[in-house]
Amino acid sequence: MVYHNLKALIKGIRACKTVADERALIQQESAAIRASFREEDSFQRYNNIAKLLYIHMLGSPAHFGQ
Repeated sequence: MVYHNLKALIKGIRACKTVADERALIQQESAAIRASFREEDSFQRYNNIAKLLYIHMLGSPAHFGQ
């Protein structure tokens, strides 16, 4: 599932029952963010950068967003 904003992503991560579920969700969302960076939609880019910052704060790699 692709989350459209940071608030929805946080709710999705908090709803995960195991660490493995959380990692899988973060990997899936990171892949969607990488794919959306190829597009020119500035509003989506704003949301995706906010989601990347949150993912980075959780300790997951987010170096592809540099």
